[in-house]
Amino acid sequence: MSLNKEEVLPPDKAYVYRVEFIGRQATVSKFEVASTTPELDGDHYIDDLPDWMQRRIAVLSGMSYEPPTEYIAGIGRRIEKYVYWVFYGEDDED
Repeated sequence: MSLNKEEVLPPDKAYVYRVEFIGRQATVSKFEVASTTPELDGDHYIDDLPDWMQRRIAVLSGMSYEPPTEYIAGIGRRIEKYVYWVFYGEDDED
């Protein structure tokens, strides 16, 4: 799936991470890369993800993954059963 910044990011967030869960592991990828974003690319155990990301995923996990999915302002979007787009703004904590 090819995405451009306008399709993925709401105007109040600077970056988005794609998080896919397989069991208790998450594979994290950035859509937008900048030196100010936390380096999270790769595989992580859920408990090792930053608190801000865990909180956003907890909120998104209560959302439907059946299309069409919707954005939650400042949080992200649930795309598939185990795939989330998690927003990160430059004012967010690390």
